[in-house]
This record gives sequence, C-alpha cells and structure tokens, in this order.
Amino acid sequence: MDLKDIRQLIRMLDDTLISEIEIKNGEDTLRITRAVGGSVVQPVYQPMPMMSGQPTSVSGSSMVVVEKPEASAVGRDPNTVVITSPMVGTFYRSRDPESPPLIQVGDMVEKRQPLAIIEAMKLMNEIESEYSGRIVAILKENASLVEYGEELFIISPM
Repeated sequence: MDLKDIRQLIRMLDDTLISEIEIKNGEDTLRITRAVGGSVVQPVYQPMPMMSGQPTSVSGSSMVVVEKPEASAVGRDPNTVVITSPMVGTFYRSRDPESPPLIQVGDMVEKRQPLAIIEAMKLMNEIESEYSGRIVAILKENASLVEYGEELFIISPM
C-alpha cells in the first residue's frame, strides 16, 4: 500500500460519518482516526505486503451479522437476518467482470459460501455467508461503494 491509497481512503472517509477505521491483514494494520467534530484525519500505518489480487476470505469473526427483530416494523420478515459490510470499499457481485454473480435472489446458500467481493485498497475480500439459507434480497448494486455496517444481504436461515 502506498501513500496514494491511504489518501484515497481518507477522502472516502471524509464523505461519511465514520470517525475511525482499522484494516488488518495478517500482522499488518492500518488505522485512520478522525477527530470528533472536525475533519482532521491521523493515519497510523504499518506496512502491508503487496497482494496478488486474489480474493482473501473474510470469515466469521470478521463479518458483522445483525439480526433485525424490529425488521417486521419496516416490512421485513422477523425470521430473516441481515448481513452487513465488514469494511469500507467497493461491492462486487462477481469475482471479475466476465464472471456471473456469485449469488442471485432466491438462491440457497451454505454457511461460509462466498456471497460477494469487497475491494478495499486494491485488496479483494470475499464476503462469506454466516448462515445456510435462502437469499431474500441483495441490497447493493454491483460496483457500488459500501461503508462499514451497511446492509448487503437479507437471508432467511434454514
């Protein structure tokens, strides 16, 4: 990762309400913190190795899964779960532009099955399902920017 990548991430954060982000890759960590009430951003950088562009797995402990018991109040089935983005980046439904989407609405998925890719600082991260079940909704468009905690999928667990 170079200074250009860090500056791009800082610009992305300026357009959000996020005050801190930390990205870990193995033993390497990048943390950017913005002062409350201002736009001062202080990067703390530990070198990360260059990656080959191959997807890496974002597994159970890294993925944020939020159950929505109040979802029925907004028209969602209370028996569904929402999978949210574990990071800031660009959401892709397939591994590359020529490949078909990894999943479609109505598909049955297994636990740990890849659902999408999020590109963060030129690293491709597979987003895996935490549940076996049926895809009820895909909430983001292909190639759209996502923020940490933003809703990506609704799954009806089996």
